[in-house]
Amino acid sequence: MNSRDKNTFPPGTPPEPAFDASEWEQQERGRRAADQADDAGLEALARDYRIVARAVRSRPRSGPPMDFAASVARQAAVRAAGIERLLSRWLAVTLVIVLGIVGVRYGVGIRASFQQALGDAASGWILIGLACAGLSWACARVQAFMAQDRTAHPSP
Repeated sequence: MNSRDKNTFPPGTPPEPAFDASEWEQQERGRRAADQADDAGLEALARDYRIVARAVRSRPRSGPPMDFAASVARQAAVRAAGIERLLSRWLAVTLVIVLGIVGVRYGVGIRASFQQALGDAASGWILIGLACAGLSWACARVQAFMAQDRTAHPSP
């Protein structure tokens, strides 16, 4: 290790390994040999350090694009939303089918219960109001879903 290193380690940490002059010399030989075409006369350790030095020098010079993180986040969100969108569509279709079956099976009994409890005229208006509220809610959900779909998959 470099004795001029300014890093201080907390007490109780293991001591730094002793400076090995021969290994340092092999590192330097490998670094200098990275510019040369052949590795004749180099020891095995210096050849290994030569490979490391070439790899460090040959790293790409350009960094990722400026919007790299944002584009990766967008791609991840689209992929994650894909399965949720599919599941929510299937659940919505299943809900509509089940509500239709329940309405056919128990609708007459529920209407009779409302008519008996509230009277004939009031129960009709209450059921119409509930149907309007449910239809309004369903339209708002469809509109929000379509807006979300357009932002996730914009048209060219």
